[in-house]
Amino acid sequence: MVVTACGIDMGSNSFRLLVAELEDGRLRPLACELVTVRLGEGLGKSGLLAPAAMARAETALAGFAARVAAFSPGSLRVCATHAVRRAANQKDFLAGVRSRTGFTVEVLSGEEEASLALRGVFFALPPEQRRYPFLLADVGGGSSEIIRQNTFSSPPRSVSLPLGAVGLTEEFGSDPEAIRRRVRALLNQALEPEANLSEPGSFLVVSGGTATSLAALSLGLVSYEARLVQNYLLTDTELGRLVNRLASLSRDQREALPGMGQGRGGIILAGAVILQELQRTLAGQPLLVSDAGLLEGILLSGERQASCPQRV
Repeated sequence: MVVTACGIDMGSNSFRLLVAELEDGRLRPLACELVTVRLGEGLGKSGLLAPAAMARAETALAGFAARVAAFSPGSLRVCATHAVRRAANQKDFLAGVRSRTGFTVEVLSGEEEASLALRGVFFALPPEQRRYPFLLADVGGGSSEIIRQNTFSSPPRSVSLPLGAVGLTEEFGSDPEAIRRRVRALLNQALEPEANLSEPGSFLVVSGGTATSLAALSLGLVSYEARLVQNYLLTDTELGRLVNRLASLSRDQREALPGMGQGRGGIILAGAVILQELQRTLAGQPLLVSDAGLLEGILLSGERQASCPQRV
């Protein structure tokens, strides 16, 4: 039986749409879209979603609604993360979205976001990479989720940290050492031994726009190719080289890099430093990059028949 499902991820930096067919535990993408919305712009200072950001969000979602209607999916799940979760004017924003698009948006908790990211990442990994304990870091525009699962049957443990590429860029600009100090302080505070999220030499999978963009940059891709990015290994040496290179460039120069998505160049340095510090703190080996993540988890969670899916 073929089922068409749709997931929408409303991140702090970008909104993403995925429509896919699900059959016999496999996922076949039909439509993928990404729009840089920068919904979390200015949120750190005001605690509010800015009117211009909300207008951009509604426009992007209206476009997604038209796209979704063409497929008439059997399931649809629309989820918002850190920016909407934190915003004091959340209710007004969600009401406006519903009025214009008809979408009922779910605001994910940090724990729900972590669980869905884990599901999306796990389905795309080849069997030999599905090792336990399994450690995942999903770095977004507004927050970073760290998830650990010790065995197949054990419940995952997770922590959601206010470390995002958008917020850190707004606070510290292109100063990698200032960003590093903030990231290191928060990680040291959050990842105390009793949290039991990591151990020396852990195998760490990373997902999110920062991780995939760095993999594409390391590969020298002119245009993004998911099949090459998936399962790419980022060593500490290569990650350090990329951070140094990005720090030496202006924002406009970073935006102009081959394969860099729209608006990603402005925040990529902060995201790269987050990953560098996560590797230092949690892993003693290269980072394994996953092209799949939260968006796939959102789509799969909306369709109960999608158990243990694989990409085709």
